[in-house]
Amino acid sequence: MKNAFHRKWTGYWILALHLIVPMFCAAAQFVDLTVQMEINQWSYWLLQDQRSQSGRESIFDKTATVHCVIGTNTWLMEGDFYRNSFTKIWFTGTNIIEETVITQEPSGAELKQPQVSKFGLASPPVGQKTTQTYYTADGNPGRPIREPDLMHLRGNICWLALCSGPALQREGRQLFPPSALWKQLVSAPAGFTDKTTVFKDGLGLPRSIELFTPEQRRIFQYQVRQTTNINGWEIPLEFYGVQYQPAETNSWELHLTYKGRVTAINVGSELQPAEQNKERIER
Repeated sequence: MKNAFHRKWTGYWILALHLIVPMFCAAAQFVDLTVQMEINQWSYWLLQDQRSQSGRESIFDKTATVHCVIGTNTWLMEGDFYRNSFTKIWFTGTNIIEETVITQEPSGAELKQPQVSKFGLASPPVGQKTTQTYYTADGNPGRPIREPDLMHLRGNICWLALCSGPALQREGRQLFPPSALWKQLVSAPAGFTDKTTVFKDGLGLPRSIELFTPEQRRIFQYQVRQTTNINGWEIPLEFYGVQYQPAETNSWELHLTYKGRVTAINVGSELQPAEQNKERIER
């Protein structure tokens, strides 16, 4: 009788382990990381330099830090994507949900310039929160000419390096340069052709990308220099990007360069649902 009792409860424990272990493993299939980015907008600096030597303190933007949690078909980014605000961007598998909170008033120097923010030209009050939702089947924030991208430059850079696996696996994919300036300078109504290599794992992040205009001019180049393996996935630890633009003499010149470096990385946990939308926009 006693042995039968033990066999009965042993069977329960084995069944419980068979149920719990797969759930634990599935929940562990996320990577939590922090990345620092240096973005150098050379074309802006050259224009300012021609107008006034005191037009800008430096050609380099401030180093941006972004926190990411990435999975095979969902991801989360949070950081200072827009001026004077903090933003969380969550891809659910079918939608990008973006929540932006104003964190500080613009500085004296910024007040002298047009305030480009997610909310338009005027600077909203501290504490104001806006939540927006954009439909996208693969999380790709890039959009063709005459359509605004779903994210700012910093978000586009992070997405391409760390979250673009689902989009790269889709047939008929369209990739765009991270800076939307191309929409003002380049005629590419059908988009760009790409030459892309990806890591051969379940996440499928890019190892290298080249984008070409319809005239087969290279407008963008991306490359990973260092990786680490976590959850069986190759994750970039250091990556670089270069974007070009047309010049007046029928040639091409440097538009921007950037470098990304992962400063912290670990196994992540399952993403939690975002706050209910207060404003819904579908594109």
